[in-house]
Amino acid sequence: MGTQRRQGRRQSQERDMSEHVVFRDMRPEDVKVITFGEPGSLIDRIDRPDVVARVALYEDRIVGYAVSWLAVVHRTRRFIDVEIHPDSRGRRIGTRLVRQIQQRVKRPLATKAIVGSDAENFILSLGGEVYASCPPFELPRRHFGRAIESLAEVSVGPGGAISGATLAPGVLETLWEQIYVWMHESWSPVDDSEAAHEALRQELEDLDAGATRVALIDGQPAAVAFVFVDENPTVVAETVQADTPEGDAAVASAMSSVISWAEDAGYKRVNFDGHRGDPHFGPLASRLPLEGASLDLLEIPVLPDDGDDAGEGAIGEGGATVA
Repeated sequence: MGTQRRQGRRQSQERDMSEHVVFRDMRPEDVKVITFGEPGSLIDRIDRPDVVARVALYEDRIVGYAVSWLAVVHRTRRFIDVEIHPDSRGRRIGTRLVRQIQQRVKRPLATKAIVGSDAENFILSLGGEVYASCPPFELPRRHFGRAIESLAEVSVGPGGAISGATLAPGVLETLWEQIYVWMHESWSPVDDSEAAHEALRQELEDLDAGATRVALIDGQPAAVAFVFVDENPTVVAETVQADTPEGDAAVASAMSSVISWAEDAGYKRVNFDGHRGDPHFGPLASRLPLEGASLDLLEIPVLPDDGDDAGEGAIGEGGATVA
């Protein structure tokens, strides 16, 4: 009986809170008082014209927020960040915040989450779908030798890859844009704007051209393993074109050469940043003893024209809604 009474009190408290949550548009000053999630990441976004942001308040305290924005490079979807205070979860606050964002936009809402996590289950519960999947990220040093042996079964052989630093000035930059564009063309196309391509070029600020490896076939670049170095190198590897002949062999050669370089340089791990659907990197990654979590890229579809706020009141003047 005591357990039943406690459960009843808890359910009553949850209903009471849910019935008195107020929703409104996020204000710049809200960023300073939010104590959960990553409010610092909102500072540069909140005043942008493309941003749609809502907060949930209970007793004048912010207990949740959702922010959606348009990226520069990929614009067929809007990105979204949803955060709920740990003490306020399980009360459909996140669901209502997302629905209110959906009311205002006409693009799918995209985010990423660890496979099987509560965050992924939340997005899936809103009708979200996986549109791309990333394999585990990390190749630890203890597996370098095993990975090189596995890739050697596919690669073009010793000497099949050269340092990116040996290429003429500007060639690596051109190859990076070319590869990135075709890799994403079928499922998350790069926006056809100078701003998008400038953003791609800016990603090369941390590129280590000397460590980057270019696989050659018949003397021409066939695949590149771009190396971005921070504490440990992160590698993006694919062919220069979608239909490059001997693509698997070329990518394997470039990846193997980078792992050998990392081993000689004393790195503790190599991180591989790619997708299971990448036509050459994806199958090769499945051969490697990668560790860590797998990530899914998810999208929540656009609400139908006759959709409402999942049973909630409409957003009124000033952006206010009472639960």
